[in-house]
Amino acid sequence: MDFQLSEEQSLLIDGFRKFLQRDAKPLAERYRDQLIPVEEMQRVQRAMADFGVGAGVIEEQFGGMGVDAVTAGLLQFELSRISPDIAVTSLIQNIVGKLMRYMPEPLRERYLEDVLAVNRFGCVGMSEPDAGSQVTAVRCRAVEDGNDYVINGEKLWISNGGYSDFMFLLARFNDDPVGGLGLILVERKDGYETSDIEKMGLNSQSTAQVSLQDVRVPMTNLMVPPGDAMKTLFVSLAGSRPLVSLMALGVAQAALDESVSYAQDRTQFGKPIAGHQLISAKIGEMATKIEAGKLLALKALSQVDRGERSDLSAAMSKWFGTQVACEVVGEALQIHGGNGITKEYPVEYMYRAVRPFMVTEGTNEIQKLSIGRALTGIDAFG
Repeated sequence: MDFQLSEEQSLLIDGFRKFLQRDAKPLAERYRDQLIPVEEMQRVQRAMADFGVGAGVIEEQFGGMGVDAVTAGLLQFELSRISPDIAVTSLIQNIVGKLMRYMPEPLRERYLEDVLAVNRFGCVGMSEPDAGSQVTAVRCRAVEDGNDYVINGEKLWISNGGYSDFMFLLARFNDDPVGGLGLILVERKDGYETSDIEKMGLNSQSTAQVSLQDVRVPMTNLMVPPGDAMKTLFVSLAGSRPLVSLMALGVAQAALDESVSYAQDRTQFGKPIAGHQLISAKIGEMATKIEAGKLLALKALSQVDRGERSDLSAAMSKWFGTQVACEVVGEALQIHGGNGITKEYPVEYMYRAVRPFMVTEGTNEIQKLSIGRALTGIDAFG
């Protein structure tokens, strides 16, 4: 396995870092713990699209940049070092971009240009109040009525929900637990409503509850017919889970950077605290955990790029990366002592921002069960 970045990747990452310091960091600091207005989020996402962030994964044949999975992961890592909130919105645009390949051509032509130009935000409606990790428990129902489907139901924990102009909705078309699920595109103008959820962290981006009451959608908006939706989402999520890992590790890297700087400047007992063995050992462990998490995530993404099955590595990377990221940020807070729990120092925000990643894109407990199933061939979900 080649661990070296190509010259093209190195130049891209270097340019992206400079952009983030100049444009994204001031925005993130201005709206810390406040929802970034949709116009501001759209502006920064549009600027980042030039680097291939978000919908840059759309294939060149459709007008996109065809950014490979490893490069997309490296970009998400760098973005999350500056703002995990902005990175979440980019992640959803990434997933929306990957799902567009499954759209019927007439439907794709209607949305592709606006998605590439970041003129519209999309979201993916999967989770429900009673259907989180158990996706087959989805109750949101689409019923045929003439040339339309009439949709009723609720979705919960929908990233980009409040920003969204349209939604790729996982809905139940018949009572078959798996075969009855399909993906359909629903426009906000069709009538779905959103309400943002206040969380412990990541409140600068939209996470919403979505309500659909007698929402009428043309049958031509069906993206993936009943029976094929779970396979489609399975493939897409396998590629996004390592990205979530790298985003959490990006927060951990930012916390490590803050800790190194603090340990060099803060003095106790007549010398910088970096000169005390306990602090030095903590920093060594933190750096090693981040590196191990990154390598596991990049392995999974390299499998995606080679067209290999990546679900096992993806589950491992999502669980391990987010777990160690939380541990690293926790240690960063300890290194800062009492200062670490004040809002004057950024590690307080990082501590709250990194924790949700253990829950998103499938909880870490679910990832462990997926790993066990892959290794034993026995399903322990039931």
